Amino acid sequence: MSISDDLSGKSRLAILLEHFATIPDPRDVRRMAYPLAEILPLVVCGTIADCDD
Repeated sequence: MSISDDLSGKSRLAILLEHFATIPDPRDVRRMAYPLAEILPLVVCGTIADCDD
């Protein structure tokens, strides 16, 4: 079985977002502008790209 068979037609981004969606978000719902599952991939990409601000 190849990796592409295991993905079942889902994009890698969709799979990553599903994994991040399982992380609990302790923030107040009334003050959230963006879901945590959408912020985390940006933080990971910034870290990989060695961004510091």
